[in-house]
Amino acid sequence: MEQKKINLGLGGVCLALIISNVALYTSLQEESEVITKLSDAMINVETNLLQAPSSFAEEDVKNFIMDNPDVVVKSLAKYRFEQEQAAKVQEAKKVESSMDALYNDKNDPFIGNPNGKHVMVEFVDYNCGYCKRLAPTLKEFVAIDPEAKVIVKEYPIFTNQPTSAYSAMVATAVFYYKPEMYGDIHHAIMGSKLTREGIDQILVNYGIEKDKLQPYMETARKQIEKVRGLGAQLKVTGTPTVFIGAERVHGGWSAQQLKAKFTNQKGE
Repeated sequence: MEQKKINLGLGGVCLALIISNVALYTSLQEESEVITKLSDAMINVETNLLQAPSSFAEEDVKNFIMDNPDVVVKSLAKYRFEQEQAAKVQEAKKVESSMDALYNDKNDPFIGNPNGKHVMVEFVDYNCGYCKRLAPTLKEFVAIDPEAKVIVKEYPIFTNQPTSAYSAMVATAVFYYKPEMYGDIHHAIMGSKLTREGIDQILVNYGIEKDKLQPYMETARKQIEKVRGLGAQLKVTGTPTVFIGAERVHGGWSAQQLKAKFTNQKGE
């Protein structure tokens, strides 16, 4: 009898959980129909528990689940939704704790208005095809929005491509040497098929002597390592990765949409 009570309780808990899942993912009409089925099943379980072996409750619940697979699917959907929401909360906490490193590191290169109020952060690798596709959009964004500022986190992730690290170091060193030239060099490198010689030629094309960058290369290397650490903390596993405020923004934005996003947020 004690075992029957335990099974009765477990059966009730399982069915109650299923009811709560249905309530979240069905319309009111569907919910009413399914809950009626569940209620009938629960009554049936409780009645049979008093008259049948203890294993019957488990079998009855299993049969209900087999007869109502949609309930299981909705239950799993609810679980996945809750897990995704929990992950977003955890990510938001990590980003919030890293806002200063994301937005206020004076050693980070940037394009656009140094004092702009519409600030976004981009983790980038010059060998990244998606970064190359996004670059014209960000260039246009800076051109059409006088408040635009794009902080560039030089983040070479293609370790099998030596030009990833080299281009990042060269571009960062240019920012330290002649910050006003960084935007031009950044876009020129992004728009080219990378070779070490090609990167050096870009410097020549813009009148920058490579030897003049040498004093800044070690500082650039250290900054890139710092960015790697920040990226690992924020679980930046690919490029481009873009942040606006504390939000990780995914692709598909036009320059006009980016501008509108900022103006709408700030009520301008």
